[in-house]
Order: sequence, then C-alpha cells, then structure tokens
Amino acid sequence: MEDFRKQVRKTLNIYRAVLIAAIVILIVLNVIEIAAELGEKSTNDLSNGFGTGVCASIITLMIVNVSRYSTALKNDEKLKKLYILETDERERLIYEKSNSSSFRAVIILLGLAAMVASFFSKPIFYTIVAIIIAIAFVQAAFKFYYRRKY
Repeated sequence: MEDFRKQVRKTLNIYRAVLIAAIVILIVLNVIEIAAELGEKSTNDLSNGFGTGVCASIITLMIVNVSRYSTALKNDEKLKKLYILETDERERLIYEKSNSSSFRAVIILLGLAAMVASFFSKPIFYTIVAIIIAIAFVQAAFKFYYRRKY
C-alpha cells in the first residue's frame, strides 16, 4: 500500500501542476483580452471564450481530483477504496470497452459530419477529413506500439 501511496502523491503533484498552469493560462488570456480592449484592438471572441472555457473546465476537474486524492492520502480507508477502484480488473475492462466504443462512435459521427459539411463548406469538410486521417494515424501508431509491447 505504501507504493500506491507514493503513486498517489506523484499523481497529486501532477494534478497540482496542471491546476497552476491552467490558472496561469486563464490569467494570461484575460490580461490579453483587457490589453486588447484598452488598446481598442479587437480580439477573437471565439478563441478567447473557448480558451477560457477549456481552462475553467480543467481547473474544475483538477480541483475535484486534488481534493479527492488529498482526502485519500489522509484517510487509509479512502486510500484503500481508491486503490481498489484504480486496480480492479473489472473497472479497467469497463474503462477500455467504453473508450473503444466511444472512439468508434466519434469516428462514425465525424464521417457523417464530413458528409454534411461537404454540402456547405469545403474548408470545414477538409478540416474534418484531416481530423479523421490524423485519428487513423494515431490509432495505427498505438496499434503498432501495443503489438510490439505485448
């Protein structure tokens, strides 16, 4: 259990670093927005809003994870439950199966989106096709890696 406690501490430190990085990025985005407004230059509201939303989501997730892992480190019973949750074969199988199924669904939905986008905008169509190709390359790379590893 001591090895798992060390692993949880390392994970907790990573979560804290990501939390701090997300806060810094959020602050920088807001400073850029304020500076642009003071200089009467327009910024892209879509990208600023998207960046702010992503950072806020990451901050929220990291706060939840940091609090969950910190609580587990302080309480042996919660640490044991976390250990069981993270090492349970059934949980791992569910995680792998759900990721596999959701991955296939995303590919199918992207293909449908590309077909619909082809009627409206060529740049959007080409972007979606490029995403599908990139996903295919990533999937092939992982398949190659895991075949060699196992």
